[in-house]
Amino acid sequence: MQKIWVHIVLSLALSAGFLYGRAWAGNNGYFTTYNSEVERGEFELMFMTDLTSPSEFRQEEGFGDYLSHMIELEYGATDQWATEFMVEWFEDLHTVDAEFTGFRWENRYRLFKQQVPLNPMVYVEYEDLAPETRYKMEVSGWVRPPYEEGEEEPDRERILETRLVLSEDLGPINLAFNWINETDLANGHTPFGYSLGLMWMSHGEGTSRASENRSAMSGGAEVYSCPMHPEVSQTEPGSCPKCGMVLVAMGEGRWAMEDGCRCSLEMPGCGCSHCRGRGGKCPCAHSGMVGLGIELYGGLGDSKAFDLRPSRQEHYLGPILMYHLSSRWMSHAQLAIGLTKASDNVVRLNFGYEF
Repeated sequence: MQKIWVHIVLSLALSAGFLYGRAWAGNNGYFTTYNSEVERGEFELMFMTDLTSPSEFRQEEGFGDYLSHMIELEYGATDQWATEFMVEWFEDLHTVDAEFTGFRWENRYRLFKQQVPLNPMVYVEYEDLAPETRYKMEVSGWVRPPYEEGEEEPDRERILETRLVLSEDLGPINLAFNWINETDLANGHTPFGYSLGLMWMSHGEGTSRASENRSAMSGGAEVYSCPMHPEVSQTEPGSCPKCGMVLVAMGEGRWAMEDGCRCSLEMPGCGCSHCRGRGGKCPCAHSGMVGLGIELYGGLGDSKAFDLRPSRQEHYLGPILMYHLSSRWMSHAQLAIGLTKASDNVVRLNFGYEF
């Protein structure tokens, strides 16, 4: 038992140390649900780990407690399209054996560049996974189908997952719904699932800190800085000594303090989309952000038997706590409570950074 807990602590410590000081996430902090947000030109690296206590059904099949992990790299290619690559593995806590189970390649495309009601998005993901894979990116189908399974389990599962993503922002609150299809490319068999999410974000701290930093720097006077060289700043209008450009008041343009942007004060040379004049949210505004949310997700049968039978399906209710420690570093946690006999209980932790 001592060996198991040492292994858990080392896994979490290494992930936190690897990511510390660099991150904030571009999404709303959900674990299974997606919203419609895409931020062009930004990379995001996430390390995700679950500690799972299996359901009675899985315990009967010989499952014990286990850790499952995923590493994800996402890139916002345009204002509407994001792509990401994921690898995953798990560790049995009784044997401390680890098994790499495969990879996923995901693409999300928002149908409208501008904000429209529900902001519809199309999600397509290719999965090449071992049948033993255990990370819950989504939940679909049956744990115990209400029909006889005649086919042998393949050596690999090659799945095309598609989702319809609908998402709406109501002030600081995001509401999101995902309809999930997971089609086996070998036989066309398709399990179905759903995910509902609600997230409240506190956005205010970045703005207040920005104002405090500006006041501290200038003694209450306006600060002017170079659009090309953010490290150049002064309390009077003028020209940049490096390039000759006219200095811009930090309360204007890309450094609008109303947006909480502190790049010129804390991140000289910041290359985010906001600072490159391409729109999007400034990462500085996320420093100190707190998010409180909840997800409800589960399976809805499959193309052989579409139905809602909780006694044979996984369904979860999971409160979420998210915190941005800095403009780039974030973490969030969830306790996914199994609502049915067929559901596990899961403690979920994510760490991430954006660059």
